[in-house]
Amino acid sequence: MHTQQEKQKKAWWPFVLAALMFGTMLALGRKIQFSGDVHASYTHNTFDDFAWTDLAVFAAAAVGAFVLLLAVDRLYDAFARPLKRKAFDKKLFVICFAVLCLCWLPFFLKDFPGSVLGDSFGSVQQALGDAAFSNHFPVVYTLFVGIFLKIGAAMGSLTGGVFLYSLTQYVLLAAAYAYFLTWLDSKGVRRWYIIASLLFFAIPQTFAMQAVVMWKDPLFTAFLLLLTMQLADAAQSQGKLLCNQTFLVKWVLLLLGIIFFRNNGLYIAAGLLVLLPIVYRRQAKRVCLATLSVIVASCIVTGPIYTACGVKKDSVVESLGVPIQQMAYVVTHDGEMNDTEREAVTSLLPEEEYKRVYTPCLVDSIKWDYGHFDDYYLEHNTVHLLKCWGTMCLKNFPSYVKAYCLETFGYWKIGARNGYGDMVAGISEGEGWDVYDLHTTDVLQRLPGGAWLSAVQDKLQIHFSIGTLFALWVLGLALLLRRKAYPFALVLAPGALLWLTLMLAAPVAFGVRYAYLLLAGFPLIPVVPVLAGNKNQQEEK
Repeated sequence: MHTQQEKQKKAWWPFVLAALMFGTMLALGRKIQFSGDVHASYTHNTFDDFAWTDLAVFAAAAVGAFVLLLAVDRLYDAFARPLKRKAFDKKLFVICFAVLCLCWLPFFLKDFPGSVLGDSFGSVQQALGDAAFSNHFPVVYTLFVGIFLKIGAAMGSLTGGVFLYSLTQYVLLAAAYAYFLTWLDSKGVRRWYIIASLLFFAIPQTFAMQAVVMWKDPLFTAFLLLLTMQLADAAQSQGKLLCNQTFLVKWVLLLLGIIFFRNNGLYIAAGLLVLLPIVYRRQAKRVCLATLSVIVASCIVTGPIYTACGVKKDSVVESLGVPIQQMAYVVTHDGEMNDTEREAVTSLLPEEEYKRVYTPCLVDSIKWDYGHFDDYYLEHNTVHLLKCWGTMCLKNFPSYVKAYCLETFGYWKIGARNGYGDMVAGISEGEGWDVYDLHTTDVLQRLPGGAWLSAVQDKLQIHFSIGTLFALWVLGLALLLRRKAYPFALVLAPGALLWLTLMLAAPVAFGVRYAYLLLAGFPLIPVVPVLAGNKNQQEEK
């Protein structure tokens, strides 16, 4: 038995780091002047000049955040109690599944046969053989979509194929979230919290939309959420599950899901490969070997095997969105460049075009300026361009910070919300997609009470703030690290790693779908510190 003084020891550095992060987020966030439209030019979406008063704001925000963290820590110490595990309640799973399916149904009927948007048609074209395969739209996901489209085509109705896809994803996501809630119940979480979490998934129409949209992100998120739950199970077993054969099989399958359904899944897997042995040491030997094997195998598949099969690699521009935006900011704001740098930047896009198409919150306006953007130059001069980007950074560092913040602030600014890519519905038309003869039918309006349900559904279209959700994710991590509950802190690592990949290559300042795990995994944040127990309880064991 440890002494009382030993039992109360906690680490301070997690709260210090979290407070500094919150201070930075608040100080930088207040400088951004956002018009509300991500497509707006650099004259409408702006970043105020830095001033000495920013340091005062940063200091005040950091101190306030530190005090808040201490208060939350005290609340957990005072009220958190160990949870008693119980059997998985199959009846509860069925109830949660049925409630979700029923509550999402009005959106599905209004959006029948499902949402097929611009990115969706990329997979549709490839799946039907109308375009060459490209891993920009992950090949495995495209093949998955193709199963349903080909069934529909064989039945004489591509619309029927879209419906089958939407229905399958609808059922899979309802099952995944119902399993998640029942899993929480099995950990001993109180029923009132389970009910509140069920309403969280059932009422906001974001979840209904994600259930029927033909995007890779919803299923990728389901895989990542299940992987997060695996890490929680391993933490509660004190690492013993990491050597369990059944656990390893599930782990491998989920890793394959996140890697082959979205390209940044590989980096999340690599991050976990680094963190697992740090947290679990020798216990992680088998799971690390399995993770490494999956990473190597996936690199072989997406590398030489895809090349041999004629699959195009993802364009370099998809990984360099942030550097391109930073160089564009320098050009449009008459920053400092030498002749070599200016030649490299203007070879990519003429200087007058930067000023015409640059939108600080969305890189698409530059990379889709097909008449002027030289993708060939970027592909064949990537190293030279990055060298120029690096040397320009030294001379234009404040401008680089401003450009970076404007391109990413939706993922870290607390309270920042926007409807871009959030509540989307229906089947996109134009762009050559009319050839597929796909159209949205509002079945809901044809049903008794349909108009009322449609009006209710419209009012439940809530735009969530990823920046706020990330702040809560950081709060959970800080509480766990302060208690030195490292295995439980690892539970939140997939969400943190997902966020980091966005910070390196965010395509747009907003996009709930890109960080969807932070939303779908939200009910887990208050629970994990309770699962871990406070440090005193752990020592007493």
